[in-house]
Parts: sequence; C-alpha cells; structure tokens
Amino acid sequence: MTMFGRRSKKAESAGSEAEVGSEATETEAETVGETPSATSRFDRSDGPWDSSEREVPEDDPTWVDVGAMVLHGRVGLDLQIPTDPETGAASAVVMRGDESAVELRAFAAPRSGGLWSQVRPEIVAEVGRVGGKVEERDGSFGAELRVEVPVKLADGKQGVQTTRIIGIDGPRWLLRGTFMGRLATEPDDDSVLEQAVREVVVVRGGDPMPPREQIPVVVPAGAVRMEQKA
Repeated sequence: MTMFGRRSKKAESAGSEAEVGSEATETEAETVGETPSATSRFDRSDGPWDSSEREVPEDDPTWVDVGAMVLHGRVGLDLQIPTDPETGAASAVVMRGDESAVELRAFAAPRSGGLWSQVRPEIVAEVGRVGGKVEERDGSFGAELRVEVPVKLADGKQGVQTTRIIGIDGPRWLLRGTFMGRLATEPDDDSVLEQAVREVVVVRGGDPMPPREQIPVVVPAGAVRMEQKA
C-alpha cells in the first residue's frame, strides 16, 4: 500500500539533524567506542541507480515516480511523502516496513563526486551541537553514521533517538538515507527497506543546479493525502 502524509513542523523526520547544505560548527560530537573513521565508498553495481543507467517500465504500477526519485513498491512497504502543512511542498520520501523506516532525500552534487565525504563531518558537528553522539563506520552502503540524539518523549521525559545515516554518491547527485527503528541499530541487507533503497532510481535531470541543492520531490498525481499528527 502506498500512503502520502502531511507532517507538522513538530513532526520532522528523525535523522535530519543536519541538512546537506549546513555549515559545520566548532563543536564535535562525542564518538562512541574506538571505531576508526569510515572511509569506504559504496559500489553502486547493484543500485541505487541513475536514471541513465536503468529504464523504468512506464506500464508497471509498482514503480512510483516522485520527481527526484523513482521507487519500486513491494508487499510490506509503505511510501509516504511528508509535506509542509503551510505550503504543501514535499520535503522527502519515507519508506516504512520491517519495524523500521528510512527517509530519502536526493541532492545535486559536483561532477567530481565525493559530496558524502564532505557532508559527514558537518553532520557530526551538528549532532555534537545538540549534545548527541556519533559512531562513524563502514557498512553495507559504505561509510555511514550511527547517531544518538537526546529527545523529549511523549510523556515529557528525556530519551534518546537513534538513527543510521547513509550517503551514496552518484553521477552529479547524492542520495542520503536516514534509517529509523530496528534497522538503525541492526542493519540487514536482506530487509525489505534496504533492498528497496538499492532499487531507487535517482532522477537528477539536466537543468543546472548548485551542488548541495535538494532535488525537488513531487507528490504523484492522484495521490491521497493523509494528515499526520504532530
């Protein structure tokens, strides 16, 4: 089933502590454990794909075109497109399943690539600014960050929110994914969500875009909007 949701400003998706275009601060996050810095770059031979690398069948309803990306739907996977409650503008794509969720955003990148290696230190600095912790390591999608940030729970008590942030460099784009729930702490290559991320087709387009600018997400025509409570 495919769902499309509208979120309030209080319901921003976890893991968006630092946007790709944000500037690093002087504060550094506390590093968890003795894990050395992650340096590996993800091999895209099994996806995610650029639109020039994979043709999506137009008559296949299991593929959903959201502008910046084309996503492959499957049993056990729900798709949501959070939108600004005031402007109606779409901000990201959220896929849910396997007791987990992943938020996806695509950004323009320079032809030289390597934007993810520039962005990671900025996310680390921003997490540190809010008093969080970061573990930088190599995972199934290459270099990734496991983030813990303090949050206020529904009952008013203080808690910790854990996310796993990945970044995949493609031809003139960066696909950033933020895993929440079980897959934030227990990565699983065979899970519905991680397989769905590998099937993403990024549509960069040919128009000039400055590096780090987010590629627009578009709510598909005929999609049913669902109000999402804060």
